Amino acid sequence: MLRFAEELMLLLLDNENGEFIQVPNRTMQYALAGAVLMDLALEYCIDTDLEQLILIDPTPVGDDLLDPTLADIAQETNVQDIGFWVERATERADSIREKALARLSERGILEVDEGGFVSLTLWVSRARRYPISEDKVKQEVMLRIMGVLFTDDIPEPRDVVLICLVDACKILARILSRSEYAEAEERIEQVRQMDLIGQSVSRAIQKMTLDEEPEQRRVASKALPPRAPGLPLVGNALSMMGDIRSFLTKQYLQLGPIFSVQALDRTFIVLAGPEANLFLARQGKTHLRSRELWMDFTAELGATRLVIGMDGGEHFRLRRALKRGYSRSYITSHLATTIDIAQREIAEWPLNVPLAGLYSLQRIITEQLGVLCTNTSPREYLDDLIPFFNSLLLSRLTHHRPRLFMYTPRLRRARKRVHALYEHILAVHETSPGNGREPDLIDDLLDLHHNDPQFMPETDLIGAALGPFIAGLDTSAGVSAFTLYALLKHPELLAPTKAEADALFAAGIPTSATLHKLDVIPRVAMEALRMYPIAPALRRTVSNSFEFAGYRIPAGTHVIIATTVPHHLPEYFPNPERFDIDRYTAERREHKQPGVYAPFGLGPHRCLGNGFAEVQIAMTLATILHKTELQLEPPNYELKVRQAPLPKVDKSFKFRLLQRR
Repeated sequence: MLRFAEELMLLLLDNENGEFIQVPNRTMQYALAGAVLMDLALEYCIDTDLEQLILIDPTPVGDDLLDPTLADIAQETNVQDIGFWVERATERADSIREKALARLSERGILEVDEGGFVSLTLWVSRARRYPISEDKVKQEVMLRIMGVLFTDDIPEPRDVVLICLVDACKILARILSRSEYAEAEERIEQVRQMDLIGQSVSRAIQKMTLDEEPEQRRVASKALPPRAPGLPLVGNALSMMGDIRSFLTKQYLQLGPIFSVQALDRTFIVLAGPEANLFLARQGKTHLRSRELWMDFTAELGATRLVIGMDGGEHFRLRRALKRGYSRSYITSHLATTIDIAQREIAEWPLNVPLAGLYSLQRIITEQLGVLCTNTSPREYLDDLIPFFNSLLLSRLTHHRPRLFMYTPRLRRARKRVHALYEHILAVHETSPGNGREPDLIDDLLDLHHNDPQFMPETDLIGAALGPFIAGLDTSAGVSAFTLYALLKHPELLAPTKAEADALFAAGIPTSATLHKLDVIPRVAMEALRMYPIAPALRRTVSNSFEFAGYRIPAGTHVIIATTVPHHLPEYFPNPERFDIDRYTAERREHKQPGVYAPFGLGPHRCLGNGFAEVQIAMTLATILHKTELQLEPPNYELKVRQAPLPKVDKSFKFRLLQRR
């Protein structure tokens, strides 16, 4: 049998991030103390009423979670009320917590790694049941508690007591959304009346929490951001799995710049609007980190760190080491190669046959990234790179797929091919810089490894070496596909962009000097990024508490910064649903308003390769426009967007090559 202290810890576990829901330390101490007293009551060792606690049987129950407190009660000569014993038991709260976690680990329910991260074991997370003994299992505590609160089923006595405890400590208010709590409030009150021990301990805890620092607690009771309305149990999960940018924009308009959303058992505080973007840009480094978000993804690659999941000084150091290979100046110095790759791919397009829009651009973009950044052609690996990284994002980042999804036969084969590509890249770079060529991104990475193998160990090379492909498949290729759709859908844009592309190539291969003359094509891409952002929001963990819009956000909170909400606010971008490239002219400069345009993110994790990507996208589209006449297939096609793992054009987006120019 699990004790209340153990179930309390399980109820508070955020399994997605390997940590516990943040509860004020004193409140947690009261909860653990109350859990012990409630177990002693159900063991018939003590009895309580609303006034006093009475010892019934001092015999130890053989449980080191309960026996120390029982011994204290047995040694007390005076009759004390329940509040006295709750306060007394808090002295052992830290010990109770550690013992409870140790027992959960021993039972095969929790896994605690060397870094201190805690998670359910695979069996428990899948079965949603706990092994209690060799032949018994018990339903997961969250499922049981939600079942009691949102049905009229008669609850088990232990569940009644647990609900009384967590509600008294205001833990239910942290687990449920405001609307869910309001819906369940009458039921909670019914449950409270079902058990005297639950009532007595709960009232004692409530009194102590109100008596303790009353002014501060009254302020804190008001400092809860509004919650987005959602469904019982799932909360806002379904909305967030769809068009999250539209969902967050709607909530921003209704609730303001800060609110909370719930996705199943995970709660996020959302910061939205220009003020949120400015906060991220100015203070994100101090208050937010990204490590938790990328842990599973990185581990699946066989690495311990990726630049996108690093923070602080280490993050800055690695970004600095990789900066040259991802820079605008680097790709600008290789325009001939960039254009040649695009032309060779275009030459393989058959005439008057429907071509997959995204895949056609992924072939160009990925080949460019491979040759420029790694001195290696990934062409023969492309059909493995796409499903591998797409599935990796789905199962380890967005969690739209189960963890076991990565172990299907197809993805096992793809994994081997991706690792083969990595080994091939390393083999090409055995000498540095090698065959008199200009050093590339991999040379910079290997230099860092050789100079400081502790900072950049061999185990972490794979993530950094494959970084260009991780980024390019869904970002540069995705933006290029959205932009190409916009051009083909809006004939009034196609003519000026073709004219600009022809002028760019009029004097031969473009150079860095002629590249700066591009105007219309970059503005089309900028508007595509506004309308169809590849990264509509950013997830982070609060590393240091802060205040935002009148609310205090404690350390450990999971936040979503809705960076692209301003993209569709009419006060910043008039007629936001209209595709209008004149927003970016010198006369209007709508994107220059502080905090309103953030297609590449903001703050310390702003896209390292955004300059590289801007040039790559512009040159790829210019080459396509200069060399081809294309048409949407069918001509009246309306864009469909796949939202997971990142927004991208649907497979239904196709075009025909009508003629070569």
